[in-house]
Amino acid sequence: MKAVSKLVRPANMHLKVLLLLVCCSWVSCEDDVISKFFSGYDKALRPGFEMRKPTTILAEIYVESFGNIEEANMEYKVYSYFRQRWKDPRLAGKLNHTLVIKGSDIGNIWVPDPYCYNARESNMMMPDEEIHSSVSIQPTGDVLYSKGVTVLASCNMDLHSFPHDSQKCFLKFGSYSYTSVDITFQWNVTKVDIGTKQMAQFDYEGTELSSDVEAFSVGTYSTITVTFFFKRRLGYFLIQVYLPNVFVVLLSWIVFWMQKDDIGNRMALGITCILTIMFLLGSLNGNLPKVSYPKAMDWYLLMSFVFVFLALVECIIVYVLNFSAIQDRERIKCKVNEVPLSRKISSSIKAVIGTKSSSKSPTRNGNKGKLIMGADDDLEMVHRANKTGKTVVDDGSIAGFIGTSKKETAAGNIDKASRALFPLSFVILNVVYWVYFSLTG
Repeated sequence: MKAVSKLVRPANMHLKVLLLLVCCSWVSCEDDVISKFFSGYDKALRPGFEMRKPTTILAEIYVESFGNIEEANMEYKVYSYFRQRWKDPRLAGKLNHTLVIKGSDIGNIWVPDPYCYNARESNMMMPDEEIHSSVSIQPTGDVLYSKGVTVLASCNMDLHSFPHDSQKCFLKFGSYSYTSVDITFQWNVTKVDIGTKQMAQFDYEGTELSSDVEAFSVGTYSTITVTFFFKRRLGYFLIQVYLPNVFVVLLSWIVFWMQKDDIGNRMALGITCILTIMFLLGSLNGNLPKVSYPKAMDWYLLMSFVFVFLALVECIIVYVLNFSAIQDRERIKCKVNEVPLSRKISSSIKAVIGTKSSSKSPTRNGNKGKLIMGADDDLEMVHRANKTGKTVVDDGSIAGFIGTSKKETAAGNIDKASRALFPLSFVILNVVYWVYFSLTG
């Protein structure tokens, strides 16, 4: 057994050494191929430099997905693959098949130096060995340079119609070092392929490709721009803002059915509704940029605030009218109790005389007897009240003052009118609001 094991170990060692030699020879062979392929090649010079012709770069972009669009910072993120194609005659005919290089080997060939104009963060300028990138060289000298690009770019948004708005965000690419005399960028496609179009708050609605020449103090640079169009979804705002706001406004109308003199509960309900709407307005704008113009959401919440505030003002007006009516009634009672006895007797006699004179048939003995009897009863009532120290008040003379006053009637009418006017006005506001922003958003 020991002899067999001794024979197996040298065999394993020989196998490992053989594999190592094969790998080394393969790597060295690959290095020799790359070194031979780029022998006499000057990577510092762009293609067409000797002929003084600009190098045309045909670009295309494949968007894997979009990150969240941040309104507060007015920026958005794009995960993509940026591909560039050009022809380098110096590499034509060196191999009869396609050569693919990646990582640090890409440093052996001339490549463009594009960057994103409106990028806040980007990996486009990072070394090729640190990101996903590759170069494919055809036997004809056609070169394809592909790089995984992640860009956090600025996007100037118009929020006048927020959250019914549509936004367009762009990416502008161009060379950092070469002017339009050396390099011209063109799009190689007519549309952009999008991997994942779903986003949390937006719907992707298409792209637009364009090219231009930007003039700077150091020269003119060829640029290409891809513009993305997005439409905001309303689902989140319907659930978190619009419906709660509608219920708060409806809740504020309960005061129209409450007792007119219950001012404490009326005011407490109205103030609570106002604070709730202010909280909605503040929490919403806390996640948005501090723009100097009102947004559609601001208009809606402010109008709802006005409705609740007017309901609170209505409560105060109704309470003041009702309280004034109660004070008037108490004042009349006090004045009646202060009337002297002689004036009260005189009022009773005048009431009897007035009743006699207003009779339609003064010649009838029956009616006269009744009137005279009424007068005697009034005088007897006054006489008895005087003996007992009580006060007699003419019911007919003050009945109108003790009943429902005009102020109390007006307070009741205001409550009744508010029950119909407030809901009707709020419905009209919602119809105008949703129709207008559905057409303009």
